Amino acid sequence: MKNTLKSKAVLSFAVLLILSSFSFAVVFNWGLDQLFQNYATLQQERRMQQIVTQINNLYIPDSNSFSTDGLEAVGNAALQNGMILHVQSINDEVDWDISSHRAKECQLMLQHRERNMHSRYPNFEGSYQQSVLDLTYQGQVVGTLTLGYYGPYTFDDIELQLINSLNRLLIGIGVILLLIAAIFGSYLAMHLTRPIHHVVNAAQKIARGDYQVKIQEHYKTKEISELITAINEMAEQLRTKELQKQRLTADVAHELRTPLCNLQSHMEAVIDEVWEPTPELFRGCCDEIQRLTNIVNQLKELTEYEDHRVVLDKSNFQVSSFFDSILSSFAFSAKEKNVRLIVDCQNFKSICLADEQRIKQCIINLVSNAIKYTENGGTVKMTFKEDADFYYFDVSDTGIGIPPQDIPQLFERFYRVDESRARKTGGMGIGLSITKAIIEMHGGAIWVNSVVGQGSVFSFKLPKNSI
Repeated sequence: MKNTLKSKAVLSFAVLLILSSFSFAVVFNWGLDQLFQNYATLQQERRMQQIVTQINNLYIPDSNSFSTDGLEAVGNAALQNGMILHVQSINDEVDWDISSHRAKECQLMLQHRERNMHSRYPNFEGSYQQSVLDLTYQGQVVGTLTLGYYGPYTFDDIELQLINSLNRLLIGIGVILLLIAAIFGSYLAMHLTRPIHHVVNAAQKIARGDYQVKIQEHYKTKEISELITAINEMAEQLRTKELQKQRLTADVAHELRTPLCNLQSHMEAVIDEVWEPTPELFRGCCDEIQRLTNIVNQLKELTEYEDHRVVLDKSNFQVSSFFDSILSSFAFSAKEKNVRLIVDCQNFKSICLADEQRIKQCIINLVSNAIKYTENGGTVKMTFKEDADFYYFDVSDTGIGIPPQDIPQLFERFYRVDESRARKTGGMGIGLSITKAIIEMHGGAIWVNSVVGQGSVFSFKLPKNSI
């Protein structure tokens, strides 16, 4: 049998049932033996008392003796029950012993009883035993009764047959239980291993790069359901990462190709003496080089944040001066686009403990995006508030909003909601990823709420007790 989970489950179930059946059989046999031993002992005592009562009734007061015919009848009946009867009257008038009348039958009876006990208990230690009982008449002892038997106890043929029948029944039940165990174990193992086979097949496809795979089956077992959910989520995340990687390659190639092509065309035009090497031409080349530098710096910065190679420089700064510097930075661009830029602060005198320059970078990224995607005449609002545990920053706008399906991936690297719109507004889709990395380095969290056509609200919080 192969070393599979199914074979192990069936084998384990069968071994467990065999051990349970064996333990039950041992306990059952022990209990059965104890029960029949007690029964045999009590039955023997009851028969002795019956024989005493019967012989007492055979007493003849006038002759101070017992009826010989009656003694013979009782003695024959006792012999059938495994007892050898001997009666002695107190005045020696009667001395009756069945062994003197039926010696051969007595010997055969004792041998038969011995065989019965040894067939059931091979090591049974029995012997011929006698019990002496008083015979009475009207409260007076009139004789003695001696009963001989093979003991300390014995089973007759019917009792022995009953015990053996019960043992055979137990063996039959054990065989049936083993068959049930094999059938049920196979079914249970198949039921447990089927979803595992699906998971293995799905994992193998994922390992080969097929991220479209998805396990459709549903199972009620909690652990299996969680495993399938985890595999499906992993496949979906890997698919998303693969798409992002492909998009990254295309984005980086495009972003680098444009300034490089511009530089190449300018240089070729100068070399071919099509253009004059004027200051304006070199200024344009310098702008393209600066664009390349910005792209490389953004990629380098994101890598440093993701690798946790950046050390935060935390300090206490005043919120009022913090927002004043941001307003100054965007005064021209907001006026140029006719966007109203306002600040709503719970307390301008509040002191915030964080890396001021990096938090400013986060706000600048968010405000810059808000202005880009807000139509002329719109509003961009920065809000600050705090409680006992956190500082809260919001940047809201009345812009075009973000579709709901794009919000979960919004902070992923190089993710852009609309490729054509992103080309027009510029950027590589790294700003929000950097913003999220900075906030998470502070121990905070960032989230967004947006309604298409009404605007967006980017919010993040920073813990006050972060170290």
